[in-house]
Amino acid sequence: MSWIHKLYDTYENCRSEVGAWKTNERTPLLPIAHSTQNAQIEIVINGDGNFLRARTLAKNEAVTIIPVTEDSATRSSGITPHPLCDKLQYVAGDYNDYIEKKKGEEFYNKYIEQLDGWCNSPYYNRKVGAIFRYLKKKVLITDLISQKILVCDDKGMLSQDVKIGVGVQSDAFIRFRVEIPDEEESAVWLDPQIYDSYINYYLSFQGDTDLCYVKGQGIPCSEKHPAKVRNTADKAKLISANDDIGFTYRGRFSDKAQVVRIGYETTQKAHNALRWLVEKQGYKNGDQVIIAWGTQNQDIPEILEDTQDSIFGQEEPPVISTEQEYAERLSRAIAGYGCDLNTKAEIIIMGLDAATTGRLSITYYREIDGSDFLNRIEYWHKTCIWQHTYKKIPDGFDEKGKQILKAITFIGAPAPKDIAFAAYGDKISDKLKKATIERLLPCIIDGARLPYDLVNSSVNRVSNPVVMEKWEWQKTLTITCALVKKYQNDKFKEVWEMSLDENQRDRSYIFGRLLAIAQQIEEYALYTVGEKRDTNAERLMHQFKIHPYKTWGIITDKLRPYISRLGSKGINLSELMTKVNSMLSYEEFTSQKKLDDSFILGYYCQRQIFIDQKNQRIEENAKRKLEKTNEEENEHE
Repeated sequence: MSWIHKLYDTYENCRSEVGAWKTNERTPLLPIAHSTQNAQIEIVINGDGNFLRARTLAKNEAVTIIPVTEDSATRSSGITPHPLCDKLQYVAGDYNDYIEKKKGEEFYNKYIEQLDGWCNSPYYNRKVGAIFRYLKKKVLITDLISQKILVCDDKGMLSQDVKIGVGVQSDAFIRFRVEIPDEEESAVWLDPQIYDSYINYYLSFQGDTDLCYVKGQGIPCSEKHPAKVRNTADKAKLISANDDIGFTYRGRFSDKAQVVRIGYETTQKAHNALRWLVEKQGYKNGDQVIIAWGTQNQDIPEILEDTQDSIFGQEEPPVISTEQEYAERLSRAIAGYGCDLNTKAEIIIMGLDAATTGRLSITYYREIDGSDFLNRIEYWHKTCIWQHTYKKIPDGFDEKGKQILKAITFIGAPAPKDIAFAAYGDKISDKLKKATIERLLPCIIDGARLPYDLVNSSVNRVSNPVVMEKWEWQKTLTITCALVKKYQNDKFKEVWEMSLDENQRDRSYIFGRLLAIAQQIEEYALYTVGEKRDTNAERLMHQFKIHPYKTWGIITDKLRPYISRLGSKGINLSELMTKVNSMLSYEEFTSQKKLDDSFILGYYCQRQIFIDQKNQRIEENAKRKLEKTNEEENEHE
């Protein structure tokens, strides 16, 4: 029960966050005995219980904190009302006047009876009392019709063809505001006094005590544990034993209480903390959720984002040309996180997934102290790095208010979701994407070796550029380089540089350089005549990886007319190709052995030299053009 104990501790350490709804936050840390529901209608009354007005709610303001009982929080059938805010069939005394439904009156009576118990207890709240007095009048639907919130058909009944939100009118969920002159907060779902009033009332009639396995104390325990862990519509539970007919636990236990007993407050606080953490900082991929948090609510790096988002934030990265500069910047950033994570800090990493709609499982769980956590995060972001150009960051807004995104170049580790993209393409299934991310978690958190099949799959995909669009191939190329660099470091303790190493004698690396030179010759020749198509080097890259000597002969034969067309430029590139080729011995050059993954590093580094030279020429031409323009303007003056 370690996970639930850590969540309970987190709740206790973050009590100041309970009910504190922050900007851009869908759900705050919930009080115990409370849950959330999407409301469709908001009714405003005064302190005397008189109707004032009503309105329908937009989707972005629908989430509402409501008090719940153990039964109502897990209801799926039967008559189990929420204590305050609920659907029309519970809160509207005139429901049967507008909807033909058997036993419709029973829903209202059960609700009013429950609310009456709260209002007549020592924990009475005057806003709740005002709602009780209003609902006793049995005019709620009539008031909503008069306000044109609800619509009737020709027979005077609520129309089944009109929807509110995504549901029919008769299923609308109602929340209340009570406007009292000396009360600043009118929304009952945001009022801490109502939270406390209901919590004290509900805890006052909790049942017999039992040993709580988490706290080790005799306290009132619960058999019904909260759902809605991943979102407001989530029905899956982490703890559930409702099979009293099939006896799922038969053969091990005679009663479900023998499996585990958890206090009501304990399970409420733990599950509320988990949901809050998932909403605030969880990584979500369909049904899969992965979260990392400190039990003291410390600020920690995101574990499943790339270096830019995880460590450095949204600011545009500075110009960094060497890995040493990057390592120094990374160390400073990690040291900043270390200020909040002392040697006693506890970091929890937890993965959740659901095989069925009703059962939620823990797929990954680690507890680690703060310093070890930061060391392993830093190691991942130092060893799995390359220079990437696929990322975009916000750069203001246009005239229509639409956000502008600007492409940036950054050095760092790619996000696990982007690694899955590089290994399996953008059409990857959710199931494979989940499995890939789960396999990468131990590499980030535990320092495990990168799985080679991911590296191999990425290398094979990037070796076939003609089947991808340019942006997709470029993104796959830089991510693949990061994976190859990481794997070589993990397995062989080899350190490969991002910049071109002209002294590198690795056979595969040199062949990769040759391929990049051949591509540059043909690309430049095609550019001079305004032709755009894939080069022979690109078309034959995969074959080149498998049969380098044979394929290289084919490529060089096709290069001759292009070299002749380029003149002196072709001669310079041809001489460079000869120089690089001479670094291979005859035995290495003619070997039938296929190339290792390091060929992609040599290819990238040599190709990047040509790209940098091209960009430099463009900048110099632009500078000369600007200087010439300035001179002409000065002469004119």
